[in-house]
Amino acid sequence: MKIGLYSVTYRGVWYRGEAVDVFSLVNLAKKQGWEGLELDAERPHAAPMDLSSDDRKRLRDLAGEAGIELCAVSPNCDLSSPVPVQRETMISYVRDCIRLAHDLGSPICKIFAAWRGITLHDRLATYDETYSYNQYGFWKGDRRRFVVESMRELCKVAEDHGVVLAMQNHGPDVVNRYQDVLALIDEIGSPAFKACMDINIEPEADSPEHAREMARSSGALQIHSHMNGEFARRADGTVELVAAGYFDKDFWGRQVAYPAYVDALVANGYEGYMDWEFCHPGLKSGTPVGIEYVHEQTEMAFEYLSALRAAAEQKVAAVVA
Repeated sequence: MKIGLYSVTYRGVWYRGEAVDVFSLVNLAKKQGWEGLELDAERPHAAPMDLSSDDRKRLRDLAGEAGIELCAVSPNCDLSSPVPVQRETMISYVRDCIRLAHDLGSPICKIFAAWRGITLHDRLATYDETYSYNQYGFWKGDRRRFVVESMRELCKVAEDHGVVLAMQNHGPDVVNRYQDVLALIDEIGSPAFKACMDINIEPEADSPEHAREMARSSGALQIHSHMNGEFARRADGTVELVAAGYFDKDFWGRQVAYPAYVDALVANGYEGYMDWEFCHPGLKSGTPVGIEYVHEQTEMAFEYLSALRAAAEQKVAAVVA
């Protein structure tokens, strides 16, 4: 298992301050110790319309020189809209992201079935407005069909470009848990359609048994993963998880079963990435945090993930011995 940084962490919407541009992020990821960098395909990061051929070559060369794999390009897409022009726009957007991934040498486009998105107020992001109501609730059944049709079209494009589409098990629409992703993969049947599984957004995120079952059921279909949360440093210098999962009333204190999940992935021979993302409003005493807070959380996330992976590898080595 490899560990990487998802650029959405530094897009300048979760903290008070400027975004870190994608070129600077390559060096930042290297400095922090990450093995890969996942690019959020939205401004000001890796929106395909903003990256020229020269930009793409420069970014790919820079990553190669730094020894950082550009492990995924990630469009924030909703392929389920009952409004045809919106759905067609998203299909076009994902097609452009597939081409971008190909140009950058990224093997994966991590995608959503029905991403509700965020809104920005005073340059800070919130989920409150997009998650507070269900705009197309009465279309629930048909929206899955729209996703299937869209994915069949996009898988052909991905196959032609040697890129794999990894769908995240991210709700609340169409896909709500890992079984929904596996069912879509089975129905579409394309070698270019795999899974990005995140234990932290499952309804049973804190269950070690569920974490192990998700890893087992997904098997080789899982090629990517994410994790989020917030951390604190103990008196002895080690890092502990103090918040995770969906950014809801239970966020603080939720103990997502990351240890069991990483153990299961490593034991099953998973060779993909688990990428860290700071993807919620950063607040301290009710006030938006600055980028230094995000730096601290990212540093602790790296330590936390590295420790989990090392412990999992030691368990596998002990079994083999």
